Amino acid sequence: MAIETTRRQILISTLVLSATACRRAEPDLAGYTEEEPPHLSSTIRANDPQIVPQLLSGWYPAEQNPWRWTARTFAVALWPPPGSAARGAILRVRLAVPEVLLAQLKSTTLSASIRGVQLAPETYRQPGMAFYNRDVPASAVSGDSVRVDFAVEKPFRPNVADSRELGVIVHNLSLETK
Repeated sequence: MAIETTRRQILISTLVLSATACRRAEPDLAGYTEEEPPHLSSTIRANDPQIVPQLLSGWYPAEQNPWRWTARTFAVALWPPPGSAARGAILRVRLAVPEVLLAQLKSTTLSASIRGVQLAPETYRQPGMAFYNRDVPASAVSGDSVRVDFAVEKPFRPNVADSRELGVIVHNLSLETK
């Protein structure tokens, strides 16, 4: 009977140890939320509140317009579209050049760079809708995201009451596969 009790205790201990060994450790979820990380887009509308994480620097808050003012220098993160790492891309910016800006500055020049690759500048001398379209080499659009840095040659100061240094008005930006 003592042997039977000992066998039972060994069997129970073995089962408990086996069950403990098979149990998976709980994953460490510290720092995670239930939300998914934001997905970058290769096309953004400047007034879309969902793209705000892609506006890296130099952007003023959206007003009640389908556009946004930029500062003298500004940057955006875009998702490289499929095939662009092999074929390259086209950077497209739809912008507006206000008459009041040209009355003060006579012209404004926009330039951009991606990963150290300088894209040709464009000078605007006429008010209204304008475009900045440039070919981007494949080497500059590889990876999970593409940072595009822009610079406006001369900033615009609207008036004494508005101390902002304004660049241009952007409606939308995109990277498209060539």
